[in-house]
Amino acid sequence: MNISFRSSILALSLTMGLAFTASAQDQSAWTAVQQLQADLRADRQALVAENLPLSDGEARAFWPMYKAYVAELSKSGDRKASLIAAYAQNFDTMTDTKADAFMKDYLAMEADRVKVRQKYAKEATKVLGAQKAARWMQIETKLDTIVNMGIASEIPLVPLKK
Repeated sequence: MNISFRSSILALSLTMGLAFTASAQDQSAWTAVQQLQADLRADRQALVAENLPLSDGEARAFWPMYKAYVAELSKSGDRKASLIAAYAQNFDTMTDTKADAFMKDYLAMEADRVKVRQKYAKEATKVLGAQKAARWMQIETKLDTIVNMGIASEIPLVPLKK
């Protein structure tokens, strides 16, 4: 994994963590998160290209599909960023009702993300064959895990209030 990708993930993690210390009205933290998401998308494509050897024909078919996949998946990324911002804003005033709503919204976002991945895994299998499609999904899963670990390390657990 290249250094700029790791740096981007670290910066994203720190920026997401700042959401808990910054005012909900502070747009600079939100703008930084959005810029880092854009940078990660670019780094992500480069990492996929590095780790997924494609013939010229496969590349012509795969990359437009990949761009559509990223565009569709970015909606859930934006949704996740919004959920994190809302969670930060409500952290000190968390109630059972709010916690339940956050949990349901998060699970719905994850379910939508899985549907998108299933859709494009099927398309990738048609374009690349099962082995390369599986490799691509592994790459995507590993990258998601790295990003999610960085974000999770900065987000405190739901406070328990009596």
